Amino acid sequence: MTGWRYFPYPSFKPNQEELLKVVSSAIKQRKHAIVDGASGLGKTAGSLAGALNACKPSGLRILYAARTYKELDRVVEELQEISRKEKVTGISLRGRAEMCVNEAVLRLSRDPRTVSELCSDLVKSRKCPYHMNIEQEGRSVRYLVEEFLSSPTAAYDLISKSKDNELCPYEMTKLLLPHVEVIALSYAYLFNRDIRDAFVKRLGQSISQYVLILDEAHNLPDTVNEYESDRISVNSLIHASREADNYGKADIVRFAEALLSMIENKGFGEHVVNLQSIADDAIKSARIRDPLPIFLEEVYSFGERIKMDLLSKGKIPRSYIRRIGEFFLKAYETSEKKEFVHILHSEEGEGAKTVEIVSLDPRTATSEVLESVAASISMSGTLEEMVSYAEVMGLPADSLKVTLPSPFGREQTLVLVCKGVSTLYERRGAESYSAMVSKIEEVVSNTPGNTGVFCSSYNVMEGLIGAGLEEALAKPLYVEQQKARSVDQDRLISEFKAMGDGGGAVLLGVVGGRFSEGEDYPGNEMNTVVIVGVPYPRPTAKINAQINYYESIFPGKGREYAYTIPAMRKASQAAGRPFRNLSDRGVVVFMDYRFASPNLRRLLPSWIRDRIISVEDKKEYLGELVSRFYSGMSASEVSSSRRSTSTA
Repeated sequence: MTGWRYFPYPSFKPNQEELLKVVSSAIKQRKHAIVDGASGLGKTAGSLAGALNACKPSGLRILYAARTYKELDRVVEELQEISRKEKVTGISLRGRAEMCVNEAVLRLSRDPRTVSELCSDLVKSRKCPYHMNIEQEGRSVRYLVEEFLSSPTAAYDLISKSKDNELCPYEMTKLLLPHVEVIALSYAYLFNRDIRDAFVKRLGQSISQYVLILDEAHNLPDTVNEYESDRISVNSLIHASREADNYGKADIVRFAEALLSMIENKGFGEHVVNLQSIADDAIKSARIRDPLPIFLEEVYSFGERIKMDLLSKGKIPRSYIRRIGEFFLKAYETSEKKEFVHILHSEEGEGAKTVEIVSLDPRTATSEVLESVAASISMSGTLEEMVSYAEVMGLPADSLKVTLPSPFGREQTLVLVCKGVSTLYERRGAESYSAMVSKIEEVVSNTPGNTGVFCSSYNVMEGLIGAGLEEALAKPLYVEQQKARSVDQDRLISEFKAMGDGGGAVLLGVVGGRFSEGEDYPGNEMNTVVIVGVPYPRPTAKINAQINYYESIFPGKGREYAYTIPAMRKASQAAGRPFRNLSDRGVVVFMDYRFASPNLRRLLPSWIRDRIISVEDKKEYLGELVSRFYSGMSASEVSSSRRSTSTA
């Protein structure tokens, strides 16, 4: 342990010290590093300890970015362990809407966007008492600042204690940011340009004095593209027309109705369009003489005035006029940029039509940040394809690239690929789903604790349910709901995990969802995981545009970068769920023969790729192999017994 002052534990996990060395070395060299490290490595504690070792002597600070609040809370937990050994300051942040404690705001809306706008409007008009109390900077403010700086503080503690003192938690973080050494925050604070500029100003020093750690970095390309994209529904255009009519704005009424007419004329389906051309035609049709950008600025400004008027009357300050001004200004700005595409989605059904501005290149948002920070560390258990990640994110070619082997040995992992089944569209049907249900039942009945079943899509999940999955299982089935509230999801997952030591249960969800990536399942919380189908995205206009765009800037790699690699990363993330504690043993079952094909197998992490056992359909019994593994056989012994059984 010599030399690692900020590592809080008495011993390292396998390969964990290598992580500290890589992180520390990258920071000292002011370089970027990409680290592929499997589950169970202890990446949070290791990266923090390595970063602090290099940052403290040089006065650098740390931004630790992750996707979920649970991951951010884990950062603070590790910082608290570190602080028991060496004093470190740190906080975790929530979004502005999540930090609002003003009941007047929360009564009007629970929608994050609206809450943020309400908060901003109340602050501008000096009508929020929590914000005003912060401005007065009384004794309670100074006392809390000192308390929060005395040890690492999680966001939920900061919010709770600030509320108890009738202080704004969001404003409290502004007072703390210039003084803390580690800030745990969501990707949005850095890669959503609407949020980033204001956040960076509050740091109190240049972002060049910060090291950036990106956890679960495989999520970033898609997440950043989502931040850069925007969409508006036809219903919003209808509401904007009515709102304009109420305020006597005939020109906006004509503009909105012209837009609606042009969208209706496109017919059903998906269409790649040029929104600037559509808006130009709408202006002509509406007999508006102003140039498009000037008119849109006026529309936006009028919507702003409507919002302030509503706020003064104690109503929700929402303006559809402002929204169409905001959206079509962005459409105008992006219409000639090849890294954006405009898509009209026009499906049958009320309210089903939307217009979308789609970002195709995350580098429009990532490059500025990555070029500004002192160094960066990108970490994930599914980053073996480091060249693709570096190119898509805009990292320099000389970035350090390190793969750290899985700490789980062959005797702890059994990886099976079922031949004879697939979720290929042409193979889907009652017979195919029934065969899958039968195989899943074999796996579940021979697993001692919990089983996770993650499907390539909600359609596949519904196919299994329709084929009688729940009736076939002798264990309780917990089903992920597509649009469930966060509190309901938390309750469901808590109940499922508790079943691990009580006879076991089955969790049915989708690959890429919250349960297959944002949750850990140590011990019996998930012994076996079944991946049903390859989670390729649906071949939409958006996906086709992404493939074509990547092909134009990375010749020969477009389909792989936009379609194949993201799918395999999602599958690999789901496959790693049962492996958290070093003592865990688990089974991974890929229920689709394509995972054993050379083209896909090469894109799986080595701890999966090198351990695959193909299970021939009708020649071997899947459940028997699972049973042998859990009775104490190693994966190699199961494989040997499989061959002898097949021969016999």
